[in-house]
Amino acid sequence: MMETGLRPKALAGLGMPAALIAGLGALWAAAILSGNRYVALTMAALATAAVAWWALRRVATAPVRRWTAIIITASELAALAALMFGGPPSQPIPPGPRTRYFDLPTGSRIAYTHAAPAKGDRQSTPVILLHGGPGGPDAKPSPLEPALTAAGFDVYAYHQVGAGLSSRLPDASGGYTVARHVADLDALRAAIRAERVVLVGTSWGATLTAAYLAAHPDRVARAVVTSPGMIWSPAFPGDRHMTASGLRDQTGVLWDRHPRLLLSAVLVELAGPRATRALLPDEAMDGEFQSFVGELDLRSGCPGGPLQRRPQPGFGYWANVMSVRDAARVADPRPALRRVAVPVLVLRGSCDYLAPEVAREYAGVLPNAVFRAIDGAGHDIGDDRPERYRELVTRFLRGESP
Repeated sequence: MMETGLRPKALAGLGMPAALIAGLGALWAAAILSGNRYVALTMAALATAAVAWWALRRVATAPVRRWTAIIITASELAALAALMFGGPPSQPIPPGPRTRYFDLPTGSRIAYTHAAPAKGDRQSTPVILLHGGPGGPDAKPSPLEPALTAAGFDVYAYHQVGAGLSSRLPDASGGYTVARHVADLDALRAAIRAERVVLVGTSWGATLTAAYLAAHPDRVARAVVTSPGMIWSPAFPGDRHMTASGLRDQTGVLWDRHPRLLLSAVLVELAGPRATRALLPDEAMDGEFQSFVGELDLRSGCPGGPLQRRPQPGFGYWANVMSVRDAARVADPRPALRRVAVPVLVLRGSCDYLAPEVAREYAGVLPNAVFRAIDGAGHDIGDDRPERYRELVTRFLRGESP
């Protein structure tokens, strides 16, 4: 007669990996339901211990079962805790004397600064500076501020939602979208009581500028895009938006020193944003993101040049991840942009790690755009060539040829 069923020792052998899997399943389910990583860890521990105890019930004494379950559970929790609680600490941006806040009708609480009052002949259109990232606010004033206030412009800079001193959204899965950033920008324009504004967007801020132009072209007098990110990311599949040296730099830093960022990206796709953010919340990931960006070579488009590392306080990881994810899914804004007559200045440094085709697409799509290359500058033109940067932008905003 054939014997059926698993033998006790075989059951015990299968029970150990089953306990670990049960713990991970409980971790994921509790993270989705509770949104709390401490609750998720507790449920993972209980599930791991229970399955380990059950698997050993026929082959070991009670003390052996107890200590085996404790060891398996402790090992799994130690590995999970290293993932969830390790990493470099987050560095916040301290509020300055000019920091103010708007509670926008979109639900975002936005931190902003208004530069010193405009001098001379006051311009009717204020300038709004849009930082990069997404989720990468500027920790120091823009080098444009003194020149633009001297030219009569009111200058506003703000931290986009999810970054810096602005509010974080409780639901990352549907909150950090291109549409939300556009709505926040338009609400900010209304809050400063401007019918039209001048937009100066850097990196991702240029992508946001393009999205705003496509949605509200009548509310923009002029625009400047500096070291621009992609107008529409599906137009540059894979890594085509970066230079070869920029790609080598980013992948090297990511794999060598920040694999947790890779793991979190995988978890977002497998477990979903809600569960992943519950396990890896802002306070756990912002420091990792800040450290990663601070270690990148922003002038890697010129191989062999001096390496520039800069601290990046205030960066918001989840605003970055989810905004980038949404930007890959939005409708193509380029058909609308081809009908926009707003004058636009496009600036790209010759050493930028982003491919030149990314910046040149702005000049090719926007019918009233002017492209200027800046020799010797990397992605951060304001730091690398501040005088040239101020000269070109100020001349353009005055209506002169840059």
